[in-house]
Amino acid sequence: MKIKFYQVYLLILTFMIVVVACSKNAATDTPVAATCDANTSFSKTILPLFNSTCNTSGCHDGPNAAELNNFQVVHDNASQIRASISTGRMPKGKTLAVADKNAILCWIDNGAKNN
Repeated sequence: MKIKFYQVYLLILTFMIVVVACSKNAATDTPVAATCDANTSFSKTILPLFNSTCNTSGCHDGPNAAELNNFQVVHDNASQIRASISTGRMPKGKTLAVADKNAILCWIDNGAKNN
């Protein structure tokens, strides 16, 4: 049985469609800066987000990982946290809602205040 050119073409096309369909959609994963609230509260918004998504078993365990459970640790690591959230590396094994990403990034971009 010979494989015809159009069969190879269809196989490659199908593979490409599957790869594209299974990849993350950057448009829906990227935070929307327009929803930034400059008064985002660390104690009321940011810390509860970290407690529910980051300060869990398996996320920030180990000798080199700081638990993000207090202002000073979060503030001191704000630029690394921002980069990790923006690229999707954080939270480990989970996905943040766009509104949660916006809140964290907005809080960092507005000076990471202890409010």
